[in-house]
Amino acid sequence: MELVYTVDCDVPGGEKDWISEKKTCCSLSPQNFLAFSTELTVNRGDTPLSTTYEVKVIDLDRPWDSYIVTEGLSAVTCMIWDRTGHRLLLTTLDGCCSVWQMEDFLVNKWKNIGKSILQGEEILSAIWFHSGVQVIFNPDKKDTNSYMEKFLKSKSFSPTLTKFGGKAEDGWLVLTATGLVQAGIINQLDQSVEYVQECLGKSYNRLNIASMAHTGNGDVMIATTDGQLSSAIQCHLVSLSLNGTCAKIEIRAGASLHMKSQIEYGSSSTQRMMITNIEFINMDSSDTLILCCGSHGYSCMEVWQLLEQHMPLNKLFPIPQTQDAGFKIPKWMHKATIQHASYLTSIANPRLPMILSNQMEPGFSPYIAVSYRDGSIKFIHRFTHQVLQSSSDILQRQIQGFSPSKRQKTVVHITNLIQTLSGCGLIAVHDGQISVLKVYNVRDVSMTMASLHVCLLLEYAMVTGQDWWDILLAVKPGMIENICQKLTETHNKQAIATQEVFSQRLLALKMALYCCSSVGHQKATDCHTKLVLLSLYAVFKALLRPKNVTIQDVSPSERLNLMCLKSKDGDLESLVVKFEVEEFLIDTRKVSGSSNVALQSIQPLIQWVADFTLHLLASIPLFQSYNNFPGASLLSDNLILNILRELIIVIRIWGIICPSCQPVFTTASSLDCLPHLFKLLTKAWLCCKENVKLDLDEELLDECLVLPSKMLVPGINQSFRLSNEGYSLFLQQFPQMMTLDEEPDYLYNIKKLIPCLFLMD
Repeated sequence: MELVYTVDCDVPGGEKDWISEKKTCCSLSPQNFLAFSTELTVNRGDTPLSTTYEVKVIDLDRPWDSYIVTEGLSAVTCMIWDRTGHRLLLTTLDGCCSVWQMEDFLVNKWKNIGKSILQGEEILSAIWFHSGVQVIFNPDKKDTNSYMEKFLKSKSFSPTLTKFGGKAEDGWLVLTATGLVQAGIINQLDQSVEYVQECLGKSYNRLNIASMAHTGNGDVMIATTDGQLSSAIQCHLVSLSLNGTCAKIEIRAGASLHMKSQIEYGSSSTQRMMITNIEFINMDSSDTLILCCGSHGYSCMEVWQLLEQHMPLNKLFPIPQTQDAGFKIPKWMHKATIQHASYLTSIANPRLPMILSNQMEPGFSPYIAVSYRDGSIKFIHRFTHQVLQSSSDILQRQIQGFSPSKRQKTVVHITNLIQTLSGCGLIAVHDGQISVLKVYNVRDVSMTMASLHVCLLLEYAMVTGQDWWDILLAVKPGMIENICQKLTETHNKQAIATQEVFSQRLLALKMALYCCSSVGHQKATDCHTKLVLLSLYAVFKALLRPKNVTIQDVSPSERLNLMCLKSKDGDLESLVVKFEVEEFLIDTRKVSGSSNVALQSIQPLIQWVADFTLHLLASIPLFQSYNNFPGASLLSDNLILNILRELIIVIRIWGIICPSCQPVFTTASSLDCLPHLFKLLTKAWLCCKENVKLDLDEELLDECLVLPSKMLVPGINQSFRLSNEGYSLFLQQFPQMMTLDEEPDYLYNIKKLIPCLFLMD
């Protein structure tokens, strides 16, 4: 385990109350956004101290920037992201339950879409409805080529609530301390919320701790306790259904259990043992329950698993021989006990939906992380429940070296511990600070991960749409080239339709990997530029409106692609006359207004394509000296060069329809720029197509060499993103110490990492 960075969240102008014994609510989204609550006490002169509670969101890649979701006068008791990472469910101490959603997918803009108040109720636990979609991560599939075989969709999960046709409904479920269960159902048409509630039993209870998880058949299992070691852990099954437009909650009793520690400490008069934690291993695994009891200087964690036990019938009952002489009942079975001579403060459960591997290679060890009051962290294997590693002072040693104000503290109190989705990172909240730790591929060889498993995790994130920032924590600089090569080889083995779906995601993933290397900036720049170009290519071709195209006919965009692939003619005008202008009109059904207005609105995009083509051609002579410059890999890609040829033809035809949408060039003569660029592009494309190096075509080199004297080449930053702050954290030396809402110093030194050849103009 290695500390990556620590963010100091102390706010000037107020007294921040971070109590070590009190948990601070926080939750991590699948997009690696961390939401956390803060308590700010302000002294306003003669008025009494006023306390304000804020909910903030930070991006793990840019942890110094914080965004406020909401603020209020009541403490937050629970928060949880939905599966998309765009909605946040908040519950407060006064019984208020609210849902906040990003506006236009912007993390700095939030709106409230639903709110309910349970007056006088304390909300203990909350959970979002399950959509019924679960993609399994299987480490044994690391050598499989097909994405469809690697990442199988689980067939054992059903949605929590379905409407007519079996479509999953969206909503959430909360549980209060009196046993009241409330469901909020979001109408997907008008975003209105319908509420329905039911009680766990016939009378009100007094619950202290609760946890909820989804079952395979669409139910929600709830485990509750009043905190007494002598009391049973009560389990209930909650099912939701729709009868027309009205929702209904049905609750039935499930298999309950007593902690094994009750036998050892139940009658002890020397220690006051209390149940401190009840947690399912994750929200999709209701068959594994983690229980913990403890006192001031001791804690005991137990792992229980729900199994089906066969119960034979008595011989007095006549049973036909064709039937099974018995029935099965669910029963909790004790699996492991982990003890420690300190109070347990937090449990970081694995979030990755995975199955038990047949081999369980030492290169990948899924774990459960547990933090204690003495500052130690234990890593427990997810399936074997053996202690893999124990660290006692990793945070204390490294944080005290950065923060002089914290040096007087002898123990780092971790109040919250969260695993990232992949498990490659840990987030620890302690003493007014947020720390991120990397788990795999560190100095300790007991927690290592092979490059094949890293590739599998990256492909899983690419297929499921999750963010891959936390997986990059397990990537060493020497592994980047091999990982990119492996990802490309696997992608090329997919079906054509699958490649089209994931091609742009693969480009974004490779860009992120190259950004993590000090020598990969040029490749990262090319990947980003290629991603932008392919996006514009898709937008331009989607705007074309076919003219009376039947099933047997070829659309204008397809005919354009076929003609550019076959034609070796560098004369732009001779190709333009082969198309009908009416076939390239903008579809006004997709863009409001007339065709001319629509073309005028996309003129900045047309200008970018023209400037990028000019930059690319003007840099061809650089091949004679070196090939490490922006766009070097794109010049050897015949697909990119042919795409530019198609776009120039489209831009030329659009210029006939609307002259004001044409790109603007600054020239020293009356040179017609677009035909000249198209001619040079065709020559470069033919060289790549015939496997001829560009620096061997002397005629092309001469014409590209004088190109800047004929046309003014704009600044290179207009075509290539040279200064990239994304993933810049991986280029720094760990650990880093930061302050919330203050940019770190290394951001001002990023340009020094860019080679001088990037600043050639």
